[in-house]
Amino acid sequence: MMIENQKIEKKASRIQTLILILLTLGISCQKNDTSQKTISEKSQNLTGISIQDLALTIPVTREELKKWIPDQIGEFSIIKTVIGYKESVEMSAIKATYSHQLDTSKQVVLEILDGAGPVASVLLSGSIQKLNLDFQELKPDGYSRIHERNGHRVWEVENTKEEVAELEFIHAGRFLVTLKGHHLQNEELWSLLDSLDFKTLK
Repeated sequence: MMIENQKIEKKASRIQTLILILLTLGISCQKNDTSQKTISEKSQNLTGISIQDLALTIPVTREELKKWIPDQIGEFSIIKTVIGYKESVEMSAIKATYSHQLDTSKQVVLEILDGAGPVASVLLSGSIQKLNLDFQELKPDGYSRIHERNGHRVWEVENTKEEVAELEFIHAGRFLVTLKGHHLQNEELWSLLDSLDFKTLK
């Protein structure tokens, strides 16, 4: 009888342990689901379109991107265009280099990556996470920071020693736009950005 009681107690103890493990796993999974949902909601709030939807969207064609790239930005004229250099990884992108009409040492590189498609949407998701941070770093020869300007979260970098400036932001919740300036300051880049018409880039 005593042996039977011990067996029953052991069995009950095992059942209790199993229930505790299952409860712990259930709570852990629920927290993880909530965390994932929060990240997804943040991404959607920042971009206006969910990463899941972007992954299923067909990227724009080379021709569509090429039509958007202007021949001139302010006093800078286009000297080189590269399209299709990311197609091997199933991403649609274009890179255009502009040179100042009077001072050729001043150059601007405009790069646009379409965040549509399974690979590009993952890359865009990483950029969203980065741009959602509040960040600022001051250095003797420049700075880098993430802040909001003109309705966009922007990553802004300037190195006065190397005379390099860079802006990065997401347009229409889909296009990762990078503007790099050589022998330029960020305010000059902002002025060039203001002259670009992003309405047709959708």
